Amino acid sequence: MHIVSRVRVAYLLKKFPRLSETFILNELLGQERAGRELRVFSRRTPDPEPRHPELARLKAPVELVSVDTMQPWMELFGPTPAHHALLERFGTLVREMSEFQHPRMPALFAEALVLLRRTRELGIEHVHVHFATDSALTAMLLHELGGPGYSVTAHAKDIYRSTVDPRLFSRIVARSRFVVTVCDANVKYMEGILTAEARPRVRRLYNGIDLESFAPRPVQRDDDHVLCVARLVEKKGFIVLVEAIELLRRRNVAVQATFVGEGEDRARIEGRIAELGLGERIRLVGAQDQEAVRGYMARATMQVLPCIVGEDGNRDALPTTLIEAQAMGLPCISTPVTGIPEILDHGRAGLLVAENSVVETADAIERLLRDRTLRAELARAGRARAEALFDARKTARTLYDWFEGVGVAHARA
Repeated sequence: MHIVSRVRVAYLLKKFPRLSETFILNELLGQERAGRELRVFSRRTPDPEPRHPELARLKAPVELVSVDTMQPWMELFGPTPAHHALLERFGTLVREMSEFQHPRMPALFAEALVLLRRTRELGIEHVHVHFATDSALTAMLLHELGGPGYSVTAHAKDIYRSTVDPRLFSRIVARSRFVVTVCDANVKYMEGILTAEARPRVRRLYNGIDLESFAPRPVQRDDDHVLCVARLVEKKGFIVLVEAIELLRRRNVAVQATFVGEGEDRARIEGRIAELGLGERIRLVGAQDQEAVRGYMARATMQVLPCIVGEDGNRDALPTTLIEAQAMGLPCISTPVTGIPEILDHGRAGLLVAENSVVETADAIERLLRDRTLRAELARAGRARAEALFDARKTARTLYDWFEGVGVAHARA
């Protein structure tokens, strides 16, 4: 039974929709299934890319945050005492934030002023953000200018990259109502860089997926098909996988691979495939919507995602495509980076190999290709683990209750 929510929630996102951010779409749909009415603010125009079919089910209006007029600044210079108070708060906040030397701070202040007006017009009581980057900073500015409270889901690049300023990160967390992060490994790392004031705000909640959409299908799987669904970026480890396929070729192991995704490393990956003469064994099919991804996952022999820590410290936290593959009964191989062991539970619901190890990656692929019984065991255990930990209905209910909880706490304050 749906419960009518008391708290009016808006999501503030850099771009929406975004093909690679299925976890956000899943979360929005989960909140709506639980009975919550939402509004989505997109800070930038979304990219011209395929759209997931599930997007058609989203009821929430999506509004572009526009700062192309003088209207934001008019909020500061009106004739009423409320305008005067806002101008004073604005000046104080500008002085406080100047110590961080953030290059986009003026633009983010303008966005915060636009959102201050819109959230008041719409009666928004709470704002939720994904990634503790500029969107989270905008939400913090909005709140400190007198707007609604906010929460943040922190993922990976917003935590681990060398460019993350722990002082600013701690302020964003400390001023929030709460901060979600997607795995226990993230919680442990954040406790080491956050201030004592900020640490109690952090909570762990796994990303959930629709287990009905991502379910095993009664189709015959290929015998030699390695799948990798991910953005074509350094931290996904595609070059390691290309080298592993080459090693298997030298061992005379029959194997083919499909890479699903787009990204800044495409030319580098294609170049290495060409250098090794693997064009007939490895196909790059570009970005695909979720139904196409499910089709690949239904037929592949295994999913391999040899994640690495990038040169700038960036890494995966809890790759959604591993969870999706696991739920579809597709055996998975990955690395012990951040929260991945929490998905695969090495040896029981998947296999882990050393980061950056071409030999171990090739060995694990060959092992699964030759051992049909092990593939079946991993498939069964993987599906059970997805049902236990990554059910979007359960994670949506938890987040729903957390949103309601901040409303109750705010009312008592």
